[in-house]
Amino acid sequence: MRVFKWLHPGLQIKRWLFLFGLGMMATSFGLVLMFNYQWLAQMEEWMFRVLYEVTGHYNYTVLASCGIAIVILGIIIMSVATRRLIRTMVGVVIPNESGNISELILSNLQRTKGPKVVVLGGGTGLSIMLRGLKTKTYNLTAIVAVADDGGSTGRIRQDLDIIAPGDLRNCMVALAEKEGLMEKLFAHRFGGSGNLTGHSFGNLFIAALIEVLGDVEEAMEAASKVLKVRGKVIPSSSDKIFLHAEMNDGRIVNGESQIPLAQGKIKRIFTTPAQPQAIQSAIEAIRCADAVVLGPGSLYTSIMPNLCVPEIVQALCECNAKKIYICNVMTQRGETDSYTVADHVRAIHRQVGCHLIDFVVANNGNIDTAILQKFVSQGAHPVQIDKKAVQAEEAVLILADLVNPVSGITHDTTKLANVLLDLINAMRTDLSPELLQYYLKRFNKKHR
Repeated sequence: MRVFKWLHPGLQIKRWLFLFGLGMMATSFGLVLMFNYQWLAQMEEWMFRVLYEVTGHYNYTVLASCGIAIVILGIIIMSVATRRLIRTMVGVVIPNESGNISELILSNLQRTKGPKVVVLGGGTGLSIMLRGLKTKTYNLTAIVAVADDGGSTGRIRQDLDIIAPGDLRNCMVALAEKEGLMEKLFAHRFGGSGNLTGHSFGNLFIAALIEVLGDVEEAMEAASKVLKVRGKVIPSSSDKIFLHAEMNDGRIVNGESQIPLAQGKIKRIFTTPAQPQAIQSAIEAIRCADAVVLGPGSLYTSIMPNLCVPEIVQALCECNAKKIYICNVMTQRGETDSYTVADHVRAIHRQVGCHLIDFVVANNGNIDTAILQKFVSQGAHPVQIDKKAVQAEEAVLILADLVNPVSGITHDTTKLANVLLDLINAMRTDLSPELLQYYLKRFNKKHR
């Protein structure tokens, strides 16, 4: 029954219901004392006389039954009144909300009490993951790379001398309480042949807020209120970061958009300025997190730019939260050609200078043959799983079917969110190494 959902543990509902009952008892007792309790005795005596005239004797059972009926009637009246009151209040706060109100409130309570999860990355992969995670917890912080220099974002960076707004926009839309028209509006790109051609409305909106408010964090907070974002979206730095890649053959490639086009093995990623300043709210979020998730997304152009910020790297290495890396389903041409799962992890460890990753989540689900052949012809291949090499990096490998059945090669938002929350909830229980190994066996079997 729906009513029993209110009694689930951890929702802090039962204690307030109990307190409500105590208040009703105290109020009733006070009213009796105020208006002289003897009228109850007189009423009881009157009822006895009526029963005696009807039945010819005193019937305590009937009188007790009347009392029970009155109590039940009172409870029903209180329940109906409370339900109507809640409906009215919710209708004012959340207008045009359809569906069961109790389920809506309970789901919001559960998500509000969910784990504190910090995710680092950028690009499409990060927004896909956020769409799933917001259905599990509202305690989300997305720390987003701001080194993009292509398309509308690149033009805005050059014209207005601000940080890249594109990935910030995608993450805010993904975390919006309700997507739909607002998502379409923020993703809308202007047509025509003028100066606005190709620009995203969302990018221009964020750029305008940064100019009006004069502060990146304030602009993100204001935009989040407009979209009713569930969680926080924070740029990794307020500096205008420009990304560079040193290739194995010694070449230096300048600009995030140019790195995948260089067609070579990437040795390292670095930035101008050499040591970007982190936004302090991002550092605080990492230190308070229950879990930190890196990826999914382009390894060198979406994840690595965050790891070029020294304060963020230091916070990641020092925080007690477990670090989880979500490996891409496919290799990316120009960035991770022929990379295995362990190659991705090794690249991150080289960048930060320590063994950072505790868990690696990788896909072992089947990819549709027709879709796979299409992407193989374009130079992308499924990321090969090399378990022993991952273990050599001091990371635990989690395998699960993560493939979106529609796209065939990207992560499915629901599958990924379920796997992550199962893993995070297990880590929060502080399992012993033996119990953790037992749990991981069951975990892999569940998500296979």
